[in-house]
Amino acid sequence: MRIQEAAEASGLPADTIRFYERSGVLPRPPRGANGYRAYTEEHLGTLRLARGLRELGLPLDDITAILTVAHDATCGDVRRTLAATLGRAIAEADARVTELSNARERLAGLREGVMALNSRSDRLPGMAPCDCVRLASELTGP
Repeated sequence: MRIQEAAEASGLPADTIRFYERSGVLPRPPRGANGYRAYTEEHLGTLRLARGLRELGLPLDDITAILTVAHDATCGDVRRTLAATLGRAIAEADARVTELSNARERLAGLREGVMALNSRSDRLPGMAPCDCVRLASELTGP
């Protein structure tokens, strides 16, 4: 099948497939006598796996390693590589969740503090920071 058919069947745009092939993420399929890439069902499986791993947020380097093992190694090798890569991805996701939770708490605290301040319309702009700016600086500082 040609690249457009492979794109439709895999859910990846043809440009992404070409990029993955140029980058070495995916092996290049053989070309027919007409010069067109000839994708097989095996290629479709690889494309779908790449798409799924990318949707999970894995970086292309990790996807490349997994796909290389998937093509050149045993099922046990694939399982070990997947488990190790997914373990790292889970740890990174947990760290991002913690960072986002901390940021949310700081944002909520800042909003609460800003809402509790009395507005002072008698202050001249640029002369001294208003209480909102002071509070935000204190809560978001280093």
